[in-house]
Amino acid sequence: MKLRSILAVRKFHISNAAKLALRSIALCIPVLVIASSMGNSKSKIDSNSGEAIPVPTISPVIPQDVAIPPGGGNPIAFFDDFSWRSFIALGWPAMTDQRGVADTGKTINTPGPRVFETYKDLSEVFHIDGSAPVGWDQFDSANGCLQKRSFGDMVLASFSKFSNLAQAGFGRLVGPLVAQNRTYVRYLTAFNKIEFDQILARKLYLRDSLQNPVKFQNGAIDVKSAWIDMKNVPHPDRYYTRMAIVMDPDSGFNCSLKLVGLVGLHIAQKTPSRPQWIWSTFEQIDNIKQPGANAPFTFHDADTIPMPAVNPFPIDPLIVPTPHPFNVDRKKPIHPSTQLTNAAYQNALKQQNSVWQFYQLVMTQWPLQMNPPNPIPESQSGLPAFTFPGTNPTSAFSNITMETFEQDLIRTGCMSCHNGAKKTDFLWALNDHAFPADVQNFAVPNAALKVLKQNMQAAQKESIRQFNLKNTKQRNQ
Repeated sequence: MKLRSILAVRKFHISNAAKLALRSIALCIPVLVIASSMGNSKSKIDSNSGEAIPVPTISPVIPQDVAIPPGGGNPIAFFDDFSWRSFIALGWPAMTDQRGVADTGKTINTPGPRVFETYKDLSEVFHIDGSAPVGWDQFDSANGCLQKRSFGDMVLASFSKFSNLAQAGFGRLVGPLVAQNRTYVRYLTAFNKIEFDQILARKLYLRDSLQNPVKFQNGAIDVKSAWIDMKNVPHPDRYYTRMAIVMDPDSGFNCSLKLVGLVGLHIAQKTPSRPQWIWSTFEQIDNIKQPGANAPFTFHDADTIPMPAVNPFPIDPLIVPTPHPFNVDRKKPIHPSTQLTNAAYQNALKQQNSVWQFYQLVMTQWPLQMNPPNPIPESQSGLPAFTFPGTNPTSAFSNITMETFEQDLIRTGCMSCHNGAKKTDFLWALNDHAFPADVQNFAVPNAALKVLKQNMQAAQKESIRQFNLKNTKQRNQ
């Protein structure tokens, strides 16, 4: 496929260097042919264009890399296909009592915790007292609600600067987002086993361990999810929902069990051909006024008042009670190619009556191969000139639930922002939360922190005892 046809039909603008790199993708250079054998992507020849296009794949298997067939094809479509396959696999029901493992004996609609929900979340990995996290299949009470967790439990709470309510700005925490039901959006970051095992083994939860550059193994996955309290939300059947322990600012930061719904999901995955990771971002389609959305919208009241230029709500101090929401708009449209891939996957999921049909990919961002046929070096920058969609994109690159006010400049987009954390392999979580954390705690009084530390130590001992007891029983059976 000629790059010119991609640029003409799809109407986006990228730098000359990016065009050269994208041309190498369209010509399907050897390194990407190898990657295609790892991705297990299905494709067919489009009868109109004569080009290879991906076929939607509903599977619990997380793809290892992007798959572009030897015949070439539109690279955007194949990277977006990778994103959708990752989203579906991470949204698959998890194997009971096995964190991060999909239950291949279940359908995508089977109730229960999803794979991404069983990953180790931020509070499990980075303890506020600097103690080591417990093992992958163990649980503790190191969370803002002091809630002892078990398999599949979710706690939406924070100790450090309300970080579960703050959006991530360019290297800093910024103000929160309020839904139309007048509740704050909650955020939760989590890590898969490949990534967690390296953090644990190298003690990367301690700042002293970050003196040397960090490189994670291929297959490492980060997820960041955005959740709303489903109180008074119409059409709850169009959201993936679950119960969670939620810390509520309006109740004096008390914790209670609430029904929450997923409104956004970031996925970052490190692959053999993309050492700067592949970055995918999804939203629930009823978030704002847009094709396919049902009113009333989660973040827009359907009037003509535009979104403010800057967030009027601070994170410090947090406004309590929760203020009246502002409208949220998407400033750049989702890329036409991505819209086609969305429609194909949404239709496939509709055939299975899956709630995931009501979600959409906003964009996939990836590092470009600047010197084909040479593979992308680990040292390559994550700045816009070295990544898709380039330096001056005309299509969406921000998730409106997580980067509401970062929609104008690509230099504040995912990869460019995370390029500032290149020393820790593009992960701000290590920079921000390794002990002693860069983000100061002010949500919990010092007395409570002392109690928490004691509870954490006791809970760790009990968790280890229960884990060993379980293993002993299994060996004796």
